[in-house]
Amino acid sequence: MDHLFDEFSKSLAESVPRRESLRRLGTVFAGAVLGPLGLQTTWAAGTDPCVTFCKCPNKTQQAQCLKVCRACNHDTSRTCGSCGNYVCCAAGQSCCSGHCANLNNDVQNCGGCGRQCDAPPPNEVVTCVAGLCQYDCTAGAVDCNGTCTFLKTDPANCGACGNVCAAVTPYCNGGKCSACSPGLTSCGGVCTNLDFDNANCGACGVVCPDGWSCQGVCLPIF
Repeated sequence: MDHLFDEFSKSLAESVPRRESLRRLGTVFAGAVLGPLGLQTTWAAGTDPCVTFCKCPNKTQQAQCLKVCRACNHDTSRTCGSCGNYVCCAAGQSCCSGHCANLNNDVQNCGGCGRQCDAPPPNEVVTCVAGLCQYDCTAGAVDCNGTCTFLKTDPANCGACGNVCAAVTPYCNGGKCSACSPGLTSCGGVCTNLDFDNANCGACGVVCPDGWSCQGVCLPIF
């Protein structure tokens, strides 16, 4: 601002036409008025980007849009929504289809608006990290040659990656190859559920007496 007054002071000492002196004086006053308001040169010319951006059908909606846009420091890229429902996206967010999104961690808009991460394969989860889709095994699963699996139940990786159960013990039960499917136990060559079998209650050979029921342990029937 000081340089404007300096230039005007110099003009007083110079022999300049009256019209040029008035022009310089007008420049000084314009700077004094607009400078404290922090308005850009283009805004002084009547091209406020918010006015250009907001095209709502009625005054109430137009006012709401302008208020939000100006609260966003006149950044129309962060003014998001629709007439009557505009919001100012937080710093670092982008407006994607009328909604604020963080392109660094949003799986629906990963690295760009509309860039949705593909659905993860079985036993995997997908996250968006630094704008890139990242796939990892779910909790408890193990990566066996690029495939996430559970070593306690996978007959192709039973107890360890690559350990395949043989035909006589085709099931992986608790990480061990077994003739019985997971949840069942072989008692005398018969697969049974120790939680409900009155003849093998809690362990093979434990028999519940008459009037009792197996609930993992023998309990009386009331």
